[in-house]
This record gives sequence, structure tokens and C-alpha cells, in this order.
Amino acid sequence: MQAAISRPTASFARFPNTASLTRRVSQFRKASCFSKKKTPTAIFRTRVADMSLSAAQAKDTCVLFDFDGTLGDTETPAMEVAYWELVPYFPNYQVSDVTEEFKAEFIRDSAGKAFEFMVEKCDKDRAQAGLPPIHEIRAAKGEDPEMLAFVDRYREKFGLQTFAQMRGPGGEEPADILTLQKDDTVLALETLAEACPGVKETLGKLEEMGVRFAIATTSGKPRVPVSVKASGLSVWFSPGKIHSGESDFDPPRFKPDPSVYLLAAESEAAKIEDCIAVEDSASGVGSASNAGVGMIVGYVGASHIKEAVIDSHAKMLMDGTKADNGIGADIVIEDFSDLLTLVSLFQEMDRARRPVPIPDEVVKSLKGRHWLRAPAMSP
Repeated sequence: MQAAISRPTASFARFPNTASLTRRVSQFRKASCFSKKKTPTAIFRTRVADMSLSAAQAKDTCVLFDFDGTLGDTETPAMEVAYWELVPYFPNYQVSDVTEEFKAEFIRDSAGKAFEFMVEKCDKDRAQAGLPPIHEIRAAKGEDPEMLAFVDRYREKFGLQTFAQMRGPGGEEPADILTLQKDDTVLALETLAEACPGVKETLGKLEEMGVRFAIATTSGKPRVPVSVKASGLSVWFSPGKIHSGESDFDPPRFKPDPSVYLLAAESEAAKIEDCIAVEDSASGVGSASNAGVGMIVGYVGASHIKEAVIDSHAKMLMDGTKADNGIGADIVIEDFSDLLTLVSLFQEMDRARRPVPIPDEVVKSLKGRHWLRAPAMSP
């Protein structure tokens, strides 16, 4: 259900060019292409999506995308691999406790987080239960045999070596769970990674508009480049356009640390305030906010965000719990193509302040469900 939109009494002081945008909306409504069969909203949406930017505007604008759960519909398979890596080590967790509901909750809560943090949390839970850490259990091969046999059924589903194979004659098991998870995730995503709905069409349109874009992700390499290729996105993202908080820094700098956004902006020769971030996780929104991007667009159209939690997930993205200034996403969208309208709006904005209120005419033009952090602005 779409969030309610209230009408503020605020002026257009934050947007020196908002009046220009409003005039353009009025012009769109009076355009010769307008007919009784088309609504003003439909005309505005079409014209905003198709309008060309000036060379200066296009040069100034840069869109920085998270990857997992934003460009790539990869959170579900990646987090499912992580889940099955950790299941044998959840304290006091039996085969009978393994349910689809618990797995779905794990995937939703872990999306956007580095696997290192998941292992750290699991070890803390084990310590509180009086159990040794994961690395000691693995070294001693002290896992519950029934649980390992159960997990092996799902490892086979992803085309991964089973514990029985790795620990059997001629088998080889990575020494630590972090290496195992990274290798397994790359193998799984080589076949399971897909682009989120509307991503390819939107990237093509942004390219036509002359807007630069790049990837700013926590996830490591080669995982993301492999996923980019499997998703059919390599035409837009060469290796130089893929920036990783895990792989491009020593030691790694995971979101909500802002470093990967600052690196991506610098690599595109863009000022950070001229950048739009597109994110699906609280830590990613925090990273973008901490970096100082000009606008943050939350995205909830990937498969790991189920209908039952879509409203709460959108609210979480806007809450800004991982941002130092407490400012989260300015708007959350479900239809990826609505990003085009928001990029067009961004050309008209005073980029000195956030959060960004979205003009009412822009809100009305969005095709999919959306959630606003600040109320819509009325002319």
C-alpha cells in the first residue's frame, strides 16, 4: 500500500529551479501531443522520461548503484548460500528448526550485510550459549552429522560440493568458512544471477540521456563482476565501473562506511553532491548518506523483499538508522524505471540540502508504488 502523502506549507526555497520544473510540467500538459485519451500524468511521465538533458546537466549527473538487490536480483541466492553455510553453527539449532519462514527472515535481515558480520553475530550467539566458535568446530569437524547431511541436499541444489564430498576421499575443504562462502557464492551466482525488472531498459535510457553511472557495492570481487556478466549487464559495467568496499580497500571498508561511494564518484570524475545513490539496504543507504550524495533513492522491487514486508522495508530505508545524520532515502520506488523521472528532477535541484522533498507533480507522474520520506511539495 502506498504511503500517504501530505501537502506541506513549505516554500520552494530549497529548489531555485523548481519553478522551472513546474513551468515545464505545465508546458507538457499543453503540448500538442496532448489528447483527451491521455492524462496529464501520463504525458508528464512520458515527456520527463524522454526529455534530453543539456550536455552540462548530463555531465554533472552521476548515478551510483548498489548491486545486490538493486541492479542484480542476487540477494536471494547469495543470502540463501550464506544461510546454508551458517545453519550447522546456529546454537541449539536442530533439523526440525529449519523452516522456510526462518530462512526468509534471515535473508531479509541479512541483505546488504557482509558475511563477516553474520559470522561474528553467530559466534557471539554461540558464546552466549556456552559453545565454541565456528572455526574451532570446523577444525574439529564437530558439526551435527544429521544437520550436515540435511544441508548437503541444498548444497547440491546450488551445484556446490557437499560436505560429504569435501570431507571424503580426495576431497578438499577450505580452511575457513569465509573462504568457503565466497567461493560458493561465486559458483552459485554464475548461473542464478539475474537483473532486477526494468534495469536494462533504464540503463539504456540513462545512457541515451548522457548520464554517467557506476556500481558502488560492499560485495567483493570476483563475485560482483561474475554477477554482472551473468545478469547481462557487462555492456554497461566494465571492470573499471565496478567499485567494491570489500576488494578495493585494505582492510575492507564495508557499508555504512562511505568510502566506496566516494571512490565511485571520484572514478567517474563527479562531485559527490552531484550523485544519486540507488540502494536496497539500511547499511547501503547509510553509506550513501555518510558520503554526502545529493539524493538517495531506495529500491524495493527485488525478489528478496516480499509483499508482506515491503512497507516496513521502505520505511527502514527512509529511517536512516545507519546514517550519521539520521537521514535515509529521500524516496523509495518499486518500479525501477521511475528512476528516470527522479534523475530528471535532480537536474533542477538545489543540491545543498537533504532530505529532498519531491514536488507533487513528480510524485503524480511515478508509475509504480512509492514511499516518501518528506511530504510532496505543491506548487
